[in-house]
Formats: sequence, structure tokens, C-alpha cells
Amino acid sequence: MRLTMFAVMALFTLCTVLPVQAADLPRVMIVGEDDDPDTIPRDSRVFKRVLESISNQLIDEGFTVKDETAMTVGTHVQGRVRRADAEVIQIGRDVGVDTLVIFSIYPNAKVNQNSVRVTARVTGRILGTYTGDRMGSFEAEPQAYQLVPSPYSRNDILEAVGKLAKTIGQEVGAVLAERLAGYADQPGGQLLEWVLVFDGFTDSDMREIEDILVIFSGYDSHRPKPNAVNTSTHHEYIYSSSIDSAKLRSNMNKMLDKLNMKGRISMAGNEVQVVKTTGVKQRKQQSQSEW
Repeated sequence: MRLTMFAVMALFTLCTVLPVQAADLPRVMIVGEDDDPDTIPRDSRVFKRVLESISNQLIDEGFTVKDETAMTVGTHVQGRVRRADAEVIQIGRDVGVDTLVIFSIYPNAKVNQNSVRVTARVTGRILGTYTGDRMGSFEAEPQAYQLVPSPYSRNDILEAVGKLAKTIGQEVGAVLAERLAGYADQPGGQLLEWVLVFDGFTDSDMREIEDILVIFSGYDSHRPKPNAVNTSTHHEYIYSSSIDSAKLRSNMNKMLDKLNMKGRISMAGNEVQVVKTTGVKQRKQQSQSEW
């Protein structure tokens, strides 16, 4: 029997005792791109200094920043260049980050009659790891510069950019922090696409479960996952919501309790799997007095 309207409203109150909150600040991995010969190689000391400065700026703003090398050494081939977005996104998923920041550093020597001034321009783009969404691009060119001797070499240019690393990183980091926080701080929070997998639940079970999924805080929409093999006991959904991971897991547990269903809940990245416990005959509660 489907939930009564009174029961639904009671559970809605349970799931939204607190005001709607924004989703977790995204976990970020900053990735260098150096396939253009005019850019600074990402394995260079100068590049690493800029990367460190950008990371520190984001950390200061409250973001969790993962280091690509530290997270992938021993599991992924190191030092690859000219990587396609699909490869970088897969790495991001493997290490469990939400957002990828891919950037390049272009040094620039401005020559006039009596001096050579070195500046640097940073360009990049932001990708959603699990959604594959392009979340925008960015560009920053600090006004600070370093003088180098004339004539100058490539090494002189790199050394000059190295001295500007902190300034470059702070400016780029501030731009990124504002952009990333904007997604999380939009009204209702940043919408994320969760994959909900229900194993062992009947079509009747799922009708009752869907009645509750739509009243979780942060809910936007849901639909069957297009490329999934959905059967009478296996159901997969794309669930769009601004709810954070901890609240989603908590609400899933409450939902099972209220429906008097037993199941194991596991979360990996943006996928939530609920497996119905078998071996025990389950009966729905007949009394509705608790509502």
C-alpha cells in the first residue's frame, strides 16, 4: 500500500528538520597540461611552485585539494603528456575527487628598448569528474613582472617565472576559489548527479522508495539510468540533488527504517548502492500511528 499523504508529510519533516544546506565543497585535484611547447613543463621546479601556491590558496578557502602524483604513484603511469579529457577524468574518478582543474602556464617576455620584463599567463578549464560537465574556463595574468638580462635564455625566463610563483598562484587560486564556491553556494547548493543502485528490491518496493526520494532535502529530479540494465529486482537511477553525501546516506537509512525494509548501503564516489537483505521474510508495518 502506498504511503498516505500524512505519512509522506511526516517523513518530509523528518528529512528536513534543518534548513536546506549547500552540498559539500567539492574535492579538487589540480592537473597540469603542457602539450603546448610554449607552456612550462609540468615536471619542472617552476611549475611545481606555481601549483603549490594555487593549492594553498584553495586550501585556505576551505577546499580539499588532492595531489595527483601522491594519489596515483604506483597505480598510474606517471609523466604522460597530451592527455585527453577522458583520461584525466578517469584519473579523477579513480582517486575520488569531484572537480578537476586543468591549467597551463605561458611565460611571456616583453622586450622594450632598455629592458626585458617577464610575466606569465595562466589558462585553464574546470571539469566535473562524475558528470563530465565543462564548468567553465579561466585566465589570469598578474601585473607583477621580473626583469631579466638581455640577451636572455629560456632558463632566465623560467627562473623569473619561478620568482613570481607565489603571486601567480595566489591570483589564480583566488579566481578558482570564487568560481568553485559559486557552484556550491548557488541557491539550494550545487546540483550533483548521484547514481542510485537498488538491488533485490521489487517494483512495488521501488514505488514506495521513489515516493520518499523526492522529498529528500536538495532534491531536483531523478530518472532511470539510460545505459543500465534495469530489471524487476535491479533498479538504477540518475538522482540530481544538492544534498551532501553524509545527509544522503543518513536519509537512506531513515527511509529503509520507515519502510521496514532491510538493506546494506555503500557509497563510492557519486554512486550509492543499496542491497536488500535476503533470507528474512519482511513485512511492512501495518500500524500508521507513528506518522
